[in-house]
Amino acid sequence: MTHQLTFASVYDYGNEAILIPVELQLADKIVRTHAYVDTGATYCVFQRELATALDIDVEGGTPLRLSTVTGSFDAYGHILTLKTLDYSFNVTVYFAGHESFARNVLGRRGWLDQVRLGIVEYESKLYLNRYGE
Repeated sequence: MTHQLTFASVYDYGNEAILIPVELQLADKIVRTHAYVDTGATYCVFQRELATALDIDVEGGTPLRLSTVTGSFDAYGHILTLKTLDYSFNVTVYFAGHESFARNVLGRRGWLDQVRLGIVEYESKLYLNRYGE
């Protein structure tokens, strides 16, 4: 039995990690950055400095203790608009409590649960569609 998926967007992510452009928006403030597609991450987590650029009081969000292979850290959830590759979602993303967190990751809740994703590593291509389209 074979299965077929169709995608509206394709993105060439290059030879390194799967890093894609992201926009975070709250009211009239927008920040542009890049984030790693991380299918092992439960949540979307971003650097604290991005929250500052959006005038977000980081600690005013929903607290969450996150654990990784290298240790644990505090993060705070905020509802905002997350845009990637022509798709826009109103979701909860988390901002790291400490400035030393130096990565932005798109995880399963808040991003992967909103899209249909295909990856062809050999070609460095990411295929994307909104889930349900």
